[in-house]
Amino acid sequence: WQLSLAVGKCFHLRLGLSKQFIQPVYTLNNAVISNVAELRDLGVLVDSRLTFSSHINAIVSKAHIRANQILRCFLSRDRFVLTKAFVTYVRPLVEYCSTLWNPYQINLINKLESVQRSFTKRLAGLSNLSYDERCRHLGLERLELRRLHSDLIYCFKIINGLTCLSPNDFFDVSYNSITRGHSLKLIVPVSRVDCRLHFFSIRVINVWNGLSNDIVTANSLSTFVKKLKTVNLTSCLSGKI
Repeated sequence: WQLSLAVGKCFHLRLGLSKQFIQPVYTLNNAVISNVAELRDLGVLVDSRLTFSSHINAIVSKAHIRANQILRCFLSRDRFVLTKAFVTYVRPLVEYCSTLWNPYQINLINKLESVQRSFTKRLAGLSNLSYDERCRHLGLERLELRRLHSDLIYCFKIINGLTCLSPNDFFDVSYNSITRGHSLKLIVPVSRVDCRLHFFSIRVINVWNGLSNDIVTANSLSTFVKKLKTVNLTSCLSGKI
């Protein structure tokens, strides 16, 4: 749009083990661009090691504050009214763009789950129930399970050309007829570092390959989502029970 770049808003972020290298100096219009350890891009805090721990800490803190505000400000004590407010105003904070930053570390998984865990425990008449019992009573799913569903849904969309992304850039389909399972089995590539091993296009493969042929060959996205909801994926979760 022929707008000049604001040098003060431009930053340099190096991905990888930056301590092992001499940090290069970049300039723009003869001004040095600041080097940073993390940077917000489209609402997501990206750090140099791609752990996304800073992003998760930030959204969990904001979500707890908003959940507490709901409990303080709503006059109604009806559990289902408060749950609806939680789903509308809090849950989107901890699910935005989760396909990118979905964590594999147990402490971060539990930290995200603590938002919904603590909120449901404070609802009238539910404090003595376990977390899973509270979720069933309120019609909620674990946040970790919802992130897994989000990964699988996005995988389905990419494979079936429902996004602008090319499937060949993310997945390799196995055409080995001897392989057990469905006809859209994906090949697991070799990963040398954790940030690659737990990246979306690799972490989703084993779960995707474990789905039935009836699900992965669904003729529409809505059908796939409906069938996916019937699959028990609790064995794929690693968070605290």
